[in-house]
Amino acid sequence: MGPPKGICLRDPAVHGRDVGGDGMAGDRGGARRVAICGKGGSGKTTIAGTLARVLARTGRSVVAIDGDSNPNLALTLGLSPAEAERIVPLPRDLLVERVEPSGERATVLREPPDRIVQTYGVCTPDNVTLILMGRVDHAGAG
Repeated sequence: MGPPKGICLRDPAVHGRDVGGDGMAGDRGGARRVAICGKGGSGKTTIAGTLARVLARTGRSVVAIDGDSNPNLALTLGLSPAEAERIVPLPRDLLVERVEPSGERATVLREPPDRIVQTYGVCTPDNVTLILMGRVDHAGAG
């Protein structure tokens, strides 16, 4: 059995009052986006995982997206190597191109963001919802 699927739900008995909405994906009340970037080996995964866990422990709804070609955020968030290996990454056809009435081309999501989180999100031990952007399965696949 793999890690739990879908959005991690907050337990009011554990987390107390609401801090910026109802805790569900898609809630934009007080929502923030944080990106961690830097050179290889600088600790990006460790910082991102620690920050996500600390925020989740305060009761915030946290969605962490691992976009690394060598994804290890699942391990930092407390999943076992076996659980991490079973995470289904986002499909490559999630983005589609459409032509606007003006003739301008636009790239859009095939599904609403909330549905993507519900379908591909994995709940981790500290209630961080993890999404895996992709995984290199073999040489030349990335």
